[in-house]
Amino acid sequence: MQKTEIQIIFYLLQNKGNVGKTIREIANATGVSLGSVHSTLADLTNRGYVVEDGKSRLLRKRQSLIDRWTQGYNDTLKPKLFISRFTFLSPAVRAQWQSIQLPKTLSWGGEPAAALTDGYLRPERWDIYTADNANALIATGRMIPAPQGEIYVYKRFWQTDDTPLLVMYADLMATEDDRCREAAERLKHTL
Repeated sequence: MQKTEIQIIFYLLQNKGNVGKTIREIANATGVSLGSVHSTLADLTNRGYVVEDGKSRLLRKRQSLIDRWTQGYNDTLKPKLFISRFTFLSPAVRAQWQSIQLPKTLSWGGEPAAALTDGYLRPERWDIYTADNANALIATGRMIPAPQGEIYVYKRFWQTDDTPLLVMYADLMATEDDRCREAAERLKHTL
């Protein structure tokens, strides 16, 4: 999957009504070209994920598309979004990670986001997404840059402040860790 296809499919999966929008509306919302939206919708139609009845489009095989998107996101887009790694200032800060007030331009992803969502998972790896740059983490006074740190910082590619459940799910599925996959399954019904 190409980066633009991943972004378009992400948009389509966020809201059932998005697939019915015009190509121009989808392009404006995703920041990709009209041609990319057109070719992605044509491909999704050929694969049976999108059905057109003349006046409207419907999304089909949603779970299969989520699985395809998750694989594409983790293989193609997420590595390109990586910015840097950080670590907590001390084990005590790490133990109290939930009390860290992230600036509005930052949001937890993966394991910590899942832990905050339902309290089931205790994080061992911390993903953070930023709409700005990683230096905002230093402003928290709780984290510092560290090439081998347990905090992975990625550029945010969506418009909202919070990490979408679909991204949390994909982050958890990428770990190959049984406890993360179990947490992902718990999120799956809400996607």
